[in-house]
Amino acid sequence: MKRFLRRLFGTETQSELPTRPKITGLRMQKFGHDLVRIESIGFFGHHAASPNGDFHLIWADRNREGTVGGYRHEGHGSWSLLHGDEIVATGRLERPADGKTANNGSFIIHDRLFGDGLKGRFVAFGADGAKLVEKELTANLISNGLSDDGRIAICQTANAPGSTDSCRYILFDLELGDEIARWEVETGWADGYEFDTTSRHVYLLRTNAGRVGYDFDGAMLDRKGWQIERIGAGDLHVIRMVLASEEPMDRGMREALLAGLHVAAQGSERTLQAHALRLLGEWYEKDGAIREAVDAYEKALSIDARIGVARKLEKLRKSLP
Repeated sequence: MKRFLRRLFGTETQSELPTRPKITGLRMQKFGHDLVRIESIGFFGHHAASPNGDFHLIWADRNREGTVGGYRHEGHGSWSLLHGDEIVATGRLERPADGKTANNGSFIIHDRLFGDGLKGRFVAFGADGAKLVEKELTANLISNGLSDDGRIAICQTANAPGSTDSCRYILFDLELGDEIARWEVETGWADGYEFDTTSRHVYLLRTNAGRVGYDFDGAMLDRKGWQIERIGAGDLHVIRMVLASEEPMDRGMREALLAGLHVAAQGSERTLQAHALRLLGEWYEKDGAIREAVDAYEKALSIDARIGVARKLEKLRKSLP
């Protein structure tokens, strides 16, 4: 109710409007984890610099008095944009987090919002503090990225059962001021992002799983190449996805899948081993290779007695000569 009244009477929007305080001569003291202190304005909080170093975005997820931070029901946090040693724009959001700024001073920031529930707000501003994009989502926000030129931004949402915003990558054109594409998370959670705004491509970076490209319509650039790479690494998520697909499977893909299942079955994680062996057993059974299927099921059961193939295994044993 309190949040509804703030919106009804305009107090929430007013708290987010940027101003130009014209504070200059700021000295930033940097710490680890992107934390900074600016003693002259009594600021201690998070910081992100533009790639060219011209702009600095600072934000703090705590109330104006600095007495309450993190989860809360009131007390807006703050953000400020610095150009050189001058604050050029400042404003307030409920719970600001994960800021990024571009070479032209445009910036993005997550608003985790007050209170309970799976929700978040993605916001983008220009270098003058004018709002370019505002998108409320019924899912928590995980990460975001911004192109160096400040034209394109992306955010990633967490799992939110029943929500159309659940487990999505959402792409924004800041010049248009709108969402331009979204797609389901199938490549896993990104650890970082790269942009090619000339070719209109965005790349999702994963520490242990390479780089996956999408065009600005949300289509993967080389789906088969990505699938072959992940299958070769024994990625059961991708293997299951391809096996469940109704698309025709050529000989090369069949060979890749079988090799990938063997890789997964020899991995270090025993739970994944058991599931890979079950899939191998199902593969062999479907192909009529009953002895191989029995061997795979037996190995799966030796790792996990609840893997769900005991009855099937007994039936196959009886069918052997």
